[in-house]
Amino acid sequence: MPRDYDSAYKAFYERLFRRWQIPVETQVEVSRRAKSIDVVIKCQAQHLQRLKATAFWFFRLINSLELKSPEDPLNLADYMTIISRAYGLLAKQENEAEQLPTNATITIVCSVRPDKILEDLKSELRFLPTEEPGIYKSEQQIEQRIVVATELEVIEKNYPLLILAKGEKLLEFFEEVVMKGLTEYVEILLEVGVSIDPETMIEGVRRMSERHHELTPGLKRALESWFEDYPQHIHEMAPIRRVIEERERNAKHEALQLLLESKFGTLSEELVSQLEAVRDVDELTRLYKLALQAQTLADIGLE
Repeated sequence: MPRDYDSAYKAFYERLFRRWQIPVETQVEVSRRAKSIDVVIKCQAQHLQRLKATAFWFFRLINSLELKSPEDPLNLADYMTIISRAYGLLAKQENEAEQLPTNATITIVCSVRPDKILEDLKSELRFLPTEEPGIYKSEQQIEQRIVVATELEVIEKNYPLLILAKGEKLLEFFEEVVMKGLTEYVEILLEVGVSIDPETMIEGVRRMSERHHELTPGLKRALESWFEDYPQHIHEMAPIRRVIEERERNAKHEALQLLLESKFGTLSEELVSQLEAVRDVDELTRLYKLALQAQTLADIGLE
């Protein structure tokens, strides 16, 4: 079944900021009525220095990060709720400096462009394009940014924001992180992408299978999980399943041959050919377990 991509995105950002050694919380309750903020990042001077080369270079002391998926697009009611949450968060801070709106930011990352906010209400909400495509800024008491993931440039700095992209931008991003072997990004896209944009993700995985990209253990796990969740697309993924199975067989062959050589010396060409003829992974596993205890090749059934 499709995954809970809202929780998956929050977990992704929590891991990202913790890896940067920056304090972060998800699902931060500010009041019963306003519910909770998706992600809150608190920054001191050393944290702000670390963020200079990232997509979050504009962060201040207290930062609210809100995520809007295609099934939950940003509308005016959502926007007003997000603003109230941010002020509620400031009110809960003990330090007066951290209560000041000028020491806070609000960032809303959207899969779907919120035209009502950016166009129809431009004069009221004052969101204007920045020099960075896909990022709109409103300089109010709390500095606000709306990020439209599908309008962003596919550059390294934007990777953490592009995980909410759709369509051609998602496909371009997926192909780039696959090519670069960035397993963490591939995993999050495989985990939630089919729920958000199934046709694009299926096309992305199909292209990946045709090009036979290197499959790291993490990527292999993500793909296997993907196959289990979406068996209706298994026929489209046949090439990459064959790659996975072939590499697993090769690894088992190599491990078995190394074990036999370490115990019995150089293997004959006939025996190597005999091993290579074994195509079943379970059978290779059985032979390996036998070889661990065997005293002779005959004990394994090999001559």
